[in-house]
Amino acid sequence: MTEIERRISSSFIKLLDKEPIDQVTVTEICRVAGVSKRSFYNYFCDKYDVIIKIQAIPELGEEDVDLYLNTLENYFRKRYKWLLEHRNTVRNISFYLGQNSSIIAFKDSMTELLWKVIGRYHPEVERTPDLVFAVNSFVYGFLVSTINIVLNDPDYCEEFFLREHFLEGFIPPIISQYLHY
Repeated sequence: MTEIERRISSSFIKLLDKEPIDQVTVTEICRVAGVSKRSFYNYFCDKYDVIIKIQAIPELGEEDVDLYLNTLENYFRKRYKWLLEHRNTVRNISFYLGQNSSIIAFKDSMTELLWKVIGRYHPEVERTPDLVFAVNSFVYGFLVSTINIVLNDPDYCEEFFLREHFLEGFIPPIISQYLHY
C-alpha cells in the first residue's frame, strides 16, 4: 500500500469505529485523511473497495507457507488481532452483506489462503464439488464464529487464538487430509 492508501484506509477505520458503514461518506474519509476526492478515486473505486483491500491477503512467498496449519493459524491470529483491535469497526461493517461486503471479502481472502496452502503441498488436488463446498463452509462458519466471539466474548477469543494448533478440531476431514504437518 502507498502512503495515501494507508492514510485513506486508517481514516476510514477511524470513522467506522464511530459510525455504521452506510453513514460514512467518501467526503468524510477524504477530510479525515487529508486527501482530495480525486486522490481517493485514484486508488479506490468506492468506500467498500477500501475495506476489501484492507482484508486482502498479501502474496505468499515460499517462506510464508511453511507448515500447513501453521500458515493458516498465523493468518487467523493476525486477522483476529485486527478484529479485536477494531471491534466497533467490525460491528459497524459486519451487518452489511451487499455488494462489496467486507465480510464476504474477508471470507474470500481466507478461502484463497486455504486453497494456496492446499495447492502448495498438494498441487494435484482437484477442486471437486465436495471439497469446494467443505472449504467454503469451513471458512464461512469459522469467520462467523470468530466475529461473534470477538463482538460478544473477546476474553474467550483471546484464550482460543493463543492455543497451539487451535484449528485442528474445526477443519473437516475432507480438508484436513491436505493440511497435516
